[in-house]
Amino acid sequence: MALTRIVAGIVVVTLWFLAWGELQRRLRAGASAGPAPGMRAALPATLTEAVLLTLFAGLWFGSLGAGGAPLLFLVVGALLEIPGRMRSGTLGWKPAVGGIARIVVAGMLLGWVLG
Repeated sequence: MALTRIVAGIVVVTLWFLAWGELQRRLRAGASAGPAPGMRAALPATLTEAVLLTLFAGLWFGSLGAGGAPLLFLVVGALLEIPGRMRSGTLGWKPAVGGIARIVVAGMLLGWVLG
């Protein structure tokens, strides 16, 4: 797998995660929300998450194939979202399902970029 495809995957997923975070912020704050003051502060964590997910997807699409990718990213999303929310005692199902959907869509984007 070419390095340019991996970098493209990282960029696509980072942009997706930033857009998702902005959408969440605007839904919480209401329609009159201005630009995000903390988007630059969230970039390192978002970029790290995108790099790790892209490398994981690169292993999946590069060696094991594309079959079962939606189910794989559904499980990965559940692993990322549910245990942390259970530990903090804030297991709201809407945010958990939204977080899982965020990972599944990112996986599908990576399947398109890396596949």
